[in-house]
Amino acid sequence: MHEATDSSSWSGPDRATAARAPQYVARMTDVTSSRVVLEPAVRTLAAATAAGALCGVLVGGVGGRIAMSVLAGLNPEDAGVISDDGFEMGRVTFGGTAQLLLSTCQFGLVGALIYLGLRHLAIGPRWVRIASLTAGGTVVFGALIVHDGVDFTLLEPSWLPIALFLAIPALYIPAVALLTERWERPGSWFATADVRRVCAVLILWLATGVLLPVVALLLGAALLVRLVVGRLSPGSRSVAAWAARGVLGVVGVVALLDLVADLGTYA
Repeated sequence: MHEATDSSSWSGPDRATAARAPQYVARMTDVTSSRVVLEPAVRTLAAATAAGALCGVLVGGVGGRIAMSVLAGLNPEDAGVISDDGFEMGRVTFGGTAQLLLSTCQFGLVGALIYLGLRHLAIGPRWVRIASLTAGGTVVFGALIVHDGVDFTLLEPSWLPIALFLAIPALYIPAVALLTERWERPGSWFATADVRRVCAVLILWLATGVLLPVVALLLGAALLVRLVVGRLSPGSRSVAAWAARGVLGVVGVVALLDLVADLGTYA
């Protein structure tokens, strides 16, 4: 008959190991809990930033270059004029194209992070949520970019530069939304690949240019908001969400009024 083993009867290394066991289990539990929380966030960020960078390059970079070429072709008399973005009209260079693609890649990353922050505030069916984010983003972008510059005062017809520039966010936002959701699906590479490879993709995108501080700021703000919201009761979360929607609504209305006023000057 075997006697029950009592840890108090252990001696030497066995007793030390038994004493450290609870601390070891606690540390492993903390590591496991952190991984459960962080790994999905890393996979989501990697998917969204990859989608943002790709859509930024294709829609903003390639699409922007096509738009500038169309405008230059319709206004040959303005060849050589420096645009509001610092590009020489009517001239396509490797350096200028590379600069444009890199810039739109960076702005695509920022746009993807903004989408991640706002998509849970959108309500309704999927198509309504994407449509509302697209409309709001296009209006805000238009209010920021449409102004009394060379692109909108010199080129003819006057409505075409506005339409082409507004088409960029109108195409970029739904493309990012659909691609991000596709790459977040359970069977996608971002959901199934080794998390170290997914981290490598995330680091690659985030380390590609001068907007890294902006990206870091957005990530920090998102983590802070998540931490604060996580401590709220369900009722308080609902109130905070509707308050955020109200603020976004005010911003959208102000941006729309500003855009309409700017468009009136070119009518």
